[in-house]
Amino acid sequence: MEGFWYIYPSTIFALPMKYFLFLLTSSALIACNQGPSGHAHLLSLSPLFTDGMVLQQQTEAAFWGETAPHETIAITSSWGAKASTKTDESGTWKTTLETPKAGGPYEVTISTPSGSKTIKDVLIGEVWLAAGQSNMEMDFAYCCNTTDHAEAEIATANYPHIRMLTVEKQLSKAPTKAFKGQWKKAVGDEITNFSAVAYFYAKKLHQELNVPIGIIHASWGGTDAEAWTSREKLATLDYYDEALAGYDSLVVAANQSEAWFSQFDSEPLPSVVWYLYLGKYFGFPEKWKTLSFKDEAFIDPAYDAQHWKTLMLPGTFDHVVGTQDFDGVIVVRKAFQLTEVGGDYQLELGPISHIDFTFVNGQQIGITMGKPSAATKQYTIPSSLLKVGENALAIRVLNNYGEGSIGNIHLISSNGEKTSLAGEWKYRVSGEIYQQMNAYTFPYNALYAYDTEGIDFSQRPPKHTFHQNVKSALFNGMIYPIIPYAIKGAIWYQGENNVSRYQEYEQLFPAMIADWREQWGKEFPFYFVQIAPYGRYGGISAHLRDAQRKALATPKTGMVVTLDIGDPQDVHPSNKHDVGYRLAGLALVDNYGGKAEASGPLYKAHQTVGNKVIVEFDHVGAGLLLKANQAGKWDFEVAGADSIFVEAEVQIVDDRVAVYSTLVARPVHVRYAWSDTASATLFNQEGLPASSFSTN
Repeated sequence: MEGFWYIYPSTIFALPMKYFLFLLTSSALIACNQGPSGHAHLLSLSPLFTDGMVLQQQTEAAFWGETAPHETIAITSSWGAKASTKTDESGTWKTTLETPKAGGPYEVTISTPSGSKTIKDVLIGEVWLAAGQSNMEMDFAYCCNTTDHAEAEIATANYPHIRMLTVEKQLSKAPTKAFKGQWKKAVGDEITNFSAVAYFYAKKLHQELNVPIGIIHASWGGTDAEAWTSREKLATLDYYDEALAGYDSLVVAANQSEAWFSQFDSEPLPSVVWYLYLGKYFGFPEKWKTLSFKDEAFIDPAYDAQHWKTLMLPGTFDHVVGTQDFDGVIVVRKAFQLTEVGGDYQLELGPISHIDFTFVNGQQIGITMGKPSAATKQYTIPSSLLKVGENALAIRVLNNYGEGSIGNIHLISSNGEKTSLAGEWKYRVSGEIYQQMNAYTFPYNALYAYDTEGIDFSQRPPKHTFHQNVKSALFNGMIYPIIPYAIKGAIWYQGENNVSRYQEYEQLFPAMIADWREQWGKEFPFYFVQIAPYGRYGGISAHLRDAQRKALATPKTGMVVTLDIGDPQDVHPSNKHDVGYRLAGLALVDNYGGKAEASGPLYKAHQTVGNKVIVEFDHVGAGLLLKANQAGKWDFEVAGADSIFVEAEVQIVDDRVAVYSTLVARPVHVRYAWSDTASATLFNQEGLPASSFSTN
């Protein structure tokens, strides 16, 4: 097979053309683009430098690209600034262009001896990076929820001077400059796929500052902060030494897995099967029924299955490709004999992991997925499908996590006689589940079809995945490509995925902020959102919120508290407008001369006075305000030296909060909103909630 040689430290192996193209488009490789002999080298620019772009005002804005080696690059702008440089021996170049005050539209022309490109409709204004996991990714038509202002915003959005470029999801094993994205204007339906938080942030800034706003949006739901941090920075955190030591071996193993699966046609899966157990809201079950498994021939009774391997049922099938890591689809077949057909039969299937499509004589008689698949179920076999003599039973089974298994199977005649079909069955592997390798769409898995004969599964390597939570994978693929594009600062909404590692996050999160600033060579402002209340964190999310609060010790940071606008039943609260507006409030005050209080009260200090703990706060604004929650509670607790916390009473005294309980004579510690589903009860007069905290 025609292919390219991919060289990795200590490893060299041939890859098929299809896999090489994947690596190129996903930026796992950085290749020097040398045109065919006799052809001119084309000027190649990042998607950042395209029509409709927004440049940061009054700065030296970076430009870069590729063309032929040792060529002169000249940049001219319609506002009068010019710049020039030369490409290096690989044909890459980088320079800066001075930008004026906010305005536009302008044009920028980049010229080489072999040609030029003109970028049109360029605006000058304020550019911000928006990043994080699903709550930042959540747009106006998100898969699992949507913002509460969706219809109104789509119907009324008319902000051509607000523009957003969304970096398409991309993993990379090494830092890359290649990515896909396109600048879009915040007008009408165009905002449907905008990050809702980033849109409301930009809208508020635009309305207050009356300048163009550019947002570069790079988010991926369900991701760890480690994935967004460079390998070099992670290496400075001692608790990552062991994990990073295995990185190179993971890359090699993942490359081998990807090379195997890239040989086969694939189709994105409609969901992770586990979501089917949560119901239709997450599971998209109807799409499973129409998925192309490409194994219809294997179900046809006329298909010769005499050379198929055998499987003992009931039993497991994790081993069917020679390893114990199989997730995918098999077809099992067994013939049964009838001496007469007196009426409808029943087929009883025991628990199956996780979906079955069941056929008799080539006709489907039932499908079960989700929670019911883990139980025994019965399908009617109409007498019209049956015949005297041999009948063919085929079951397509899909397993996508944990052990794949098939329970007891019984045939029940029209008179109630039950016959066990346990024993030897023929089976054929018809597909395997592995990560998507082209376009990353939720839930990021695909079914790779084993629909050809002669597949040698002895050559299939153990399954390893370079996925979105591999350390540095998203920094390499989605942050590095936009460095050093001139930005004013960054907004960030993430942390849900790190709740279980809250102790590490206390060091990791400030390190990530420092990492990005070092990469850009600028201590830009960094504003972030504290995770919202949610009832399924196992009682530890307050620790993560506190780790986020402590990150405010990092200079030029600010935090939005969401204790009053979360949803304890939904990890994706629908209220995204308040989040965006509060983030904008921080920027307006800290960066643009705003005077209003932009932060809720933040714990400053405490002292015990008699039987009370007196707590002081920063950002009290025009004064503190207490509001009992729906249960009539204050969500404050006190404890003595034994650290046993009890519910407390509170009162405001001179913009401080006195916390006490008759059960604690000598209080030492105090904490506030210290539970997964805590709600805000302490605000400043500006209506902004206080952050949870603990003095213990």
